[in-house]
Amino acid sequence: MIPISVCIITKNEAVKLEKCLSCISRYPFEIVVVDTGSSDNTLEVIQRYTQNCYYFKWINDFSAARNYAISKASNDWILSLDSDEYITDLNLEDLYSLMEENPSGLGHLEIRSLDSNASSFVINRLARLFRRDLYHFERPIHEQLVPIHNNITRKNFMIPLHVEHDGYVGTPEQLAIKAKRNLDLLLTCANDYPDAYTYYQIGQSYSMMKNWEKACEYFEIGLSFDLDPQADYVQFMIINYGYMLIRLNRLQDAVLFFEKLYDLYSDLADYVFLLGFIYMNTKDYLKAALQFIRATTLTKYLVEGCNGRSAYYYLGLIYASLGSTEIARDFLLRCGDFEPAVTALSKIDSIAQTTELTQEMEATIKNSEPF
Repeated sequence: MIPISVCIITKNEAVKLEKCLSCISRYPFEIVVVDTGSSDNTLEVIQRYTQNCYYFKWINDFSAARNYAISKASNDWILSLDSDEYITDLNLEDLYSLMEENPSGLGHLEIRSLDSNASSFVINRLARLFRRDLYHFERPIHEQLVPIHNNITRKNFMIPLHVEHDGYVGTPEQLAIKAKRNLDLLLTCANDYPDAYTYYQIGQSYSMMKNWEKACEYFEIGLSFDLDPQADYVQFMIINYGYMLIRLNRLQDAVLFFEKLYDLYSDLADYVFLLGFIYMNTKDYLKAALQFIRATTLTKYLVEGCNGRSAYYYLGLIYASLGSTEIARDFLLRCGDFEPAVTALSKIDSIAQTTELTQEMEATIKNSEPF
């Protein structure tokens, strides 16, 4: 058994931290928690689970705080988690085997993050397991693990550990404050890290603040770099850029940009779903339906639902607006208890004409939220 230290930094998240530490306590891990200035009962919560509680004065640098937490661990293998992340599944035997097979690698885990509407999960695969003598964190925000020495050959591997994250669920005011904090740090460090990832994150912050023009501007800067098309953040940037174009009514730009990418991303449900969404906005409903149907056949996705209930929902609206109510009802029934679909079904059953559903479809498109 290889000893592992779980390192967490936190501030004023006592309720979430309690849930986080409770999940970790089921496993034989050392727990190290660094507080950066809480005024709630965070310290009491920490002391219920570990004596390894430390204070770090906040200097607007998440990497500095994380690296300090790492320095307080007793073990060389580190698992880095946030206080709003909760272990839902872990196979210890397989984890230890993978660590032995990849002694200098970076272990990536799957994180399911609730979106801002708490209606679906976004899937990220992030590096979180590593040896502290080989890697440390860099960047003041949206920090990344990088090799300490130039001679380290970085090898990524997936670990059998799954986490749920609810850090982006909250009131619009809470999310706006968080986005503004992130944006301020990102703009400050953009000169030190003028790369696609930084511009992607700036675009994400503007998107959370509902500044579609600025979000689109920074996504376009990020997309101008030489990119790895299979990198998760690149795929998220492309998808979110599409929703910004829709928001800004740049529909022809969206059609031209996304049709060119079809061969590259035709196996990604989010991309195919988005292309269908773009066609819906241009009122090319038959093309849209074909893409939504294709999305339901795909297994690779970034956001849960784009290859299931969301695609079926829009198929239902399309066929209802075309007067094919029986086909529409069949698609909507496949959505289960998805509330918009239930509402649409009630309208199909209660009205003879489809004008209201057509208006609902157009309103839903216009007010769609990006991932």
